[in-house]
Amino acid sequence: MVYLKQLQLWNQTFNLTSITLDDEIIIKHFVDSLAALKADDIKAGARLIDIGTGPGFPGIPLKIARMDLHITLVEPVRKKSSFLHFITGLLRLENVNVFEGTLESFLNGRPPDESFDYLTTRALKHDVILRDGSRLLRHGGKAILYSSQPINRSDLSPNWSLMNEYTFQLQKGYGRRVISIAIPSAEMKHC
Repeated sequence: MVYLKQLQLWNQTFNLTSITLDDEIIIKHFVDSLAALKADDIKAGARLIDIGTGPGFPGIPLKIARMDLHITLVEPVRKKSSFLHFITGLLRLENVNVFEGTLESFLNGRPPDESFDYLTTRALKHDVILRDGSRLLRHGGKAILYSSQPINRSDLSPNWSLMNEYTFQLQKGYGRRVISIAIPSAEMKHC
Protein backbone atom coordinates (compact mmCIF):
# COMPACT_ATOMS: atom_id res chain seq x y z
CA MET A 1 0.00 0.00 0.00
CA VAL A 2 2.92 2.35 0.68
CA TYR A 3 4.22 1.69 -2.84
CA LEU A 4 0.76 2.30 -4.32
CA LYS A 5 0.25 5.58 -2.47
CA GLN A 6 3.76 6.89 -3.23
CA LEU A 7 3.35 5.97 -6.91
CA GLN A 8 0.12 7.97 -7.02
CA LEU A 9 1.65 10.90 -5.14
CA TRP A 10 4.74 11.09 -7.37
CA ASN A 11 2.58 10.55 -10.45
CA GLN A 12 0.79 13.85 -9.80
CA THR A 13 4.04 15.68 -10.54
CA PHE A 14 6.15 13.33 -12.67
CA ASN A 15 3.71 11.28 -14.81
CA LEU A 16 5.25 7.90 -13.93
CA THR A 17 2.29 5.89 -15.25
CA SER A 18 -0.95 6.58 -17.13
CA ILE A 19 -2.72 4.13 -14.82
CA THR A 20 -3.87 6.10 -11.77
CA LEU A 21 -6.85 4.42 -10.05
CA ASP A 22 -6.19 2.09 -7.09
CA ASP A 23 -7.82 -1.01 -8.56
CA GLU A 24 -6.21 -0.48 -11.97
CA ILE A 25 -2.75 -0.07 -10.45
CA ILE A 26 -3.24 -3.14 -8.27
CA ILE A 27 -4.47 -5.32 -11.12
CA LYS A 28 -2.61 -3.94 -14.16
CA HIS A 29 0.71 -3.38 -12.40
CA PHE A 30 0.97 -5.46 -9.21
CA VAL A 31 -1.03 -8.58 -10.17
CA ASP A 32 0.44 -8.58 -13.67
CA SER A 33 3.99 -8.24 -12.29
CA LEU A 34 3.54 -11.07 -9.79
CA ALA A 35 2.22 -13.47 -12.43
CA ALA A 36 5.84 -14.33 -13.29
CA LEU A 37 5.86 -16.37 -10.09
CA LYS A 38 3.12 -18.56 -11.60
CA ALA A 39 4.77 -18.69 -15.03
CA ASP A 40 8.10 -20.04 -13.80
CA ASP A 41 9.57 -21.54 -10.67
CA ILE A 42 12.00 -18.72 -9.92
CA LYS A 43 14.79 -20.22 -7.88
CA ALA A 44 15.69 -18.98 -4.41
CA GLY A 45 18.29 -16.22 -4.31
CA ALA A 46 18.08 -15.63 -8.06
CA ARG A 47 19.58 -12.57 -9.69
CA LEU A 48 16.99 -10.79 -11.86
CA ILE A 49 17.39 -7.79 -14.14
CA ASP A 50 14.27 -5.79 -15.02
CA ILE A 51 14.85 -3.80 -18.21
CA GLY A 52 12.76 -0.69 -18.86
CA THR A 53 11.22 -1.03 -15.41
CA GLY A 54 9.51 2.39 -15.43
CA PRO A 55 8.30 3.01 -11.87
CA GLY A 56 9.40 -0.52 -10.89
CA PHE A 57 7.26 -3.08 -12.70
CA PRO A 58 7.68 -6.03 -12.47
CA GLY A 59 10.89 -5.81 -10.40
CA ILE A 60 9.69 -4.18 -7.20
CA PRO A 61 6.52 -6.27 -6.73
CA LEU A 62 8.62 -9.39 -7.36
CA LYS A 63 11.13 -8.22 -4.75
CA ILE A 64 8.39 -7.48 -2.21
CA ALA A 65 6.91 -10.95 -2.73
CA ARG A 66 10.30 -12.66 -2.82
CA MET A 67 12.76 -10.87 -0.55
CA ASP A 68 15.42 -13.48 -1.44
CA LEU A 69 15.75 -12.13 -4.99
CA HIS A 70 18.59 -9.83 -6.04
CA ILE A 71 17.09 -7.26 -8.39
CA THR A 72 18.68 -4.81 -10.83
CA LEU A 73 16.28 -2.20 -12.21
CA VAL A 74 17.30 -0.59 -15.52
CA GLU A 75 15.47 2.63 -16.39
CA PRO A 76 16.69 5.44 -18.68
CA VAL A 77 14.22 8.15 -17.57
CA ARG A 78 15.63 10.21 -14.70
CA LYS A 79 12.30 10.99 -12.97
CA LYS A 80 11.47 7.28 -12.92
CA SER A 81 14.91 6.22 -11.68
CA SER A 82 14.65 8.91 -8.97
CA PHE A 83 11.35 7.36 -7.89
CA LEU A 84 12.98 3.91 -7.91
CA HIS A 85 15.77 5.10 -5.58
CA PHE A 86 13.19 6.75 -3.32
CA ILE A 87 10.76 3.82 -3.10
CA THR A 88 13.41 1.12 -2.62
CA GLY A 89 14.87 3.21 0.21
CA LEU A 90 11.47 3.93 1.76
CA LEU A 91 10.52 0.24 1.65
CA ARG A 92 14.01 -0.73 2.89
CA LEU A 93 14.44 -3.21 0.07
CA GLU A 94 17.86 -4.82 0.22
CA ASN A 95 19.75 -6.23 -2.76
CA VAL A 96 18.09 -3.87 -5.22
CA ASN A 97 20.26 -1.84 -7.59
CA VAL A 98 18.95 0.96 -9.79
CA PHE A 99 20.76 1.71 -13.04
CA GLU A 100 19.77 4.96 -14.75
CA GLY A 101 20.34 4.37 -18.43
CA THR A 102 19.44 2.29 -21.46
CA LEU A 103 20.00 -1.41 -21.94
CA GLU A 104 22.87 -0.56 -24.27
CA SER A 105 24.56 1.69 -21.71
CA PHE A 106 24.09 -0.99 -19.05
CA LEU A 107 25.68 -3.60 -21.31
CA ASN A 108 28.62 -1.30 -22.05
CA GLY A 109 29.17 -0.22 -18.45
CA ARG A 110 28.64 -3.37 -16.40
CA PRO A 111 31.46 -5.54 -15.09
CA PRO A 112 32.18 -8.24 -17.67
CA ASP A 113 31.46 -11.08 -15.24
CA GLU A 114 28.08 -9.70 -14.06
CA SER A 115 25.26 -12.00 -15.18
CA PHE A 116 21.71 -12.82 -14.21
CA ASP A 117 19.44 -15.83 -13.80
CA TYR A 118 16.45 -13.97 -15.25
CA LEU A 119 15.74 -10.90 -17.30
CA THR A 120 12.28 -9.37 -17.40
CA THR A 121 10.53 -6.67 -19.33
CA ARG A 122 6.99 -5.37 -19.56
CA ALA A 123 7.70 -2.19 -21.46
CA LEU A 124 10.15 -2.94 -24.24
CA LYS A 125 9.59 -4.77 -27.50
CA HIS A 126 10.75 -8.34 -27.22
CA ASP A 127 13.07 -8.15 -30.21
CA VAL A 128 15.03 -5.36 -28.50
CA ILE A 129 15.48 -7.48 -25.38
CA LEU A 130 16.20 -10.71 -27.19
CA ARG A 131 18.78 -9.10 -29.47
CA ASP A 132 21.18 -8.41 -26.58
CA GLY A 133 19.56 -10.20 -23.66
CA SER A 134 21.52 -13.43 -23.89
CA ARG A 135 24.66 -11.43 -23.05
CA LEU A 136 23.11 -10.70 -19.65
CA LEU A 137 22.16 -14.24 -18.73
CA ARG A 138 24.30 -16.82 -17.05
CA HIS A 139 24.16 -20.46 -18.15
CA GLY A 140 20.60 -21.69 -17.57
CA GLY A 141 19.19 -18.14 -17.53
CA LYS A 142 15.74 -17.25 -18.80
CA ALA A 143 13.92 -14.26 -20.28
CA ILE A 144 10.50 -13.51 -18.79
CA LEU A 145 8.56 -11.46 -21.33
CA TYR A 146 5.21 -9.84 -20.52
CA SER A 147 2.69 -9.01 -23.24
CA SER A 148 -0.96 -9.17 -24.23
CA GLN A 149 -0.38 -11.72 -27.01
CA PRO A 150 1.53 -15.00 -27.28
CA ILE A 151 4.87 -14.78 -29.06
CA ASN A 152 4.71 -15.91 -32.65
CA ARG A 153 7.41 -18.59 -32.77
CA SER A 154 8.29 -17.62 -36.34
CA ASP A 155 9.07 -14.08 -35.10
CA LEU A 156 11.36 -15.40 -32.37
CA SER A 157 15.04 -14.94 -33.10
CA PRO A 158 16.85 -18.18 -34.02
CA ASN A 159 19.06 -17.49 -31.00
CA TRP A 160 16.13 -18.07 -28.63
CA SER A 161 13.73 -20.91 -27.87
CA LEU A 162 10.32 -20.55 -26.29
CA MET A 163 10.04 -22.82 -23.23
CA ASN A 164 6.62 -21.93 -21.89
CA GLU A 165 3.80 -19.42 -22.08
CA TYR A 166 1.48 -18.65 -19.19
CA THR A 167 -1.79 -17.01 -20.27
CA PHE A 168 -4.29 -15.51 -17.85
CA GLN A 169 -7.09 -12.97 -17.62
CA LEU A 170 -6.68 -9.91 -15.43
CA GLN A 171 -9.53 -9.33 -12.99
CA LYS A 172 -12.36 -6.86 -13.72
CA GLY A 173 -12.12 -7.47 -17.46
CA TYR A 174 -8.77 -5.69 -17.81
CA GLY A 175 -7.70 -8.09 -20.53
CA ARG A 176 -5.60 -11.09 -21.34
CA ARG A 177 -1.93 -11.25 -20.41
CA VAL A 178 0.76 -13.63 -21.55
CA ILE A 179 4.08 -14.31 -19.87
CA SER A 180 6.51 -16.00 -22.22
CA ILE A 181 9.58 -17.80 -20.91
CA ALA A 182 12.42 -17.99 -23.42
CA ILE A 183 15.95 -19.30 -23.18
CA PRO A 184 18.95 -18.84 -25.46
CA SER A 185 18.85 -21.63 -28.09
CA ALA A 186 22.25 -22.91 -27.05
CA GLU A 187 20.71 -23.64 -23.63
CA MET A 188 17.88 -25.65 -25.21
CA LYS A 189 20.38 -28.21 -26.45
CA HIS A 190 21.35 -28.94 -22.83
CA CYS A 191 17.73 -29.31 -21.57
